[in-house]
Amino acid sequence: MSTRNVSVRFPVGRGRVLTAVDDVSIEIRRGETFGLIGESGSGKSTIGRAIVCLERPSEGTILHDGRDPHALRASELRRHRRQYQIIFQDPNAALDPRMTILKSIREPLDVAGEGSRADRDQRARDLMNRVGLGEGFADLYPHQLSGGQKQRACIARALTVRPSLIVCDEAVAALDVSIQADILNLLAELQQEFGLTYLFITHNIGVVEHISDTIAVMYLGQIIEIAPADRLAEHFLHPYTQALLSAEPVALPSGMRPDHRIVLEGELPSPMDPPSGCRFRTRCRFATGICAAEAPKLRELAPGHRTACHHAETFRLDPNLKEGSQ
Repeated sequence: MSTRNVSVRFPVGRGRVLTAVDDVSIEIRRGETFGLIGESGSGKSTIGRAIVCLERPSEGTILHDGRDPHALRASELRRHRRQYQIIFQDPNAALDPRMTILKSIREPLDVAGEGSRADRDQRARDLMNRVGLGEGFADLYPHQLSGGQKQRACIARALTVRPSLIVCDEAVAALDVSIQADILNLLAELQQEFGLTYLFITHNIGVVEHISDTIAVMYLGQIIEIAPADRLAEHFLHPYTQALLSAEPVALPSGMRPDHRIVLEGELPSPMDPPSGCRFRTRCRFATGICAAEAPKLRELAPGHRTACHHAETFRLDPNLKEGSQ
């Protein structure tokens, strides 16, 4: 699937508009995991919701297998959108507390009217077993399950209509670290078994590096760097990516931790009034006049590695810039 120059805007009253996503173009290859990282408020979840048709783009096009779902008639769209599903961060909010786990997992099939009731029940039970929820969970309610068990139920529900793309929107953020690993391993197994494509949205760099093939970095509604996952950590080309990587917690005593954390000054600018030129310039220690005058374009500086920074070549060639700290 791909997005082409997608923008998503929301009116906020008194003639003001919040641009949550601004001119975003990405391509997610079939069978890969595409990681999307950035601070809260950067627009990650909004682009994810737009991809599964929970938000309508204000501009641009979203294509699934070459088809624009928003150009389809309502009946066609209902059938077409089964191909993409979403798993949310909070399984408590995603599951209806009045429904049993079996009914919640079966619900997408009920809505689609697929097969007989017995067939739908069997499909739901098979998927429950596949995600690690045995037969004994079928008649339980969400409040009787742990957080990890509820997220497994959400994963099973997303699989019922046999999608090709699943958006995982902070799908492990609310879980304990030990449970996160189990869910990530389960997602990897299901990807291989069902040929799934993932858009994995998170603020956790360690998680996204572990699971992704490609990683895109988002800042204030725009993609500012895209690279293969195994390249980004060592060869980042944008100062914001450097700051994100340096903020990753290190499991060492404080006296043993490397002294390289980049502390960004200032607050994240408002998406209703973004800075001119480069949106990161108000927090960037390398900003110059051109950064205020001209918005940098996303350009390829290495195979598969694109960045939007006027000074990316200097940043790439001078290791002292990457090692410095504030």
